[in-house]
Amino acid sequence: MPKNKTETPAFETALKQLETAVDRLEEGALPLSEALKVFEEGLKASNQCRSLLEDARQQVEVLIRDSDGEFELVSIDSNGEGFAGE
Repeated sequence: MPKNKTETPAFETALKQLETAVDRLEEGALPLSEALKVFEEGLKASNQCRSLLEDARQQVEVLIRDSDGEFELVSIDSNGEGFAGE
């Protein structure tokens, strides 16, 4: 839960906002002006989810054992398709 109004919502909150916007739009009962407002809210929630997922992806580190049997932290590469440096 955000501590103040300027703090961005947690991923789960943003995802729930996106799902709510999609559900309301799919009902098809909103007047155009309200549908546009809900669509804009959904885009903001979608962008927030994307940003939070990107932040999480960048923080992912995998613990692997090197050839000497020691553990080494290796970051996922920028494509998210393996380990950096391999």
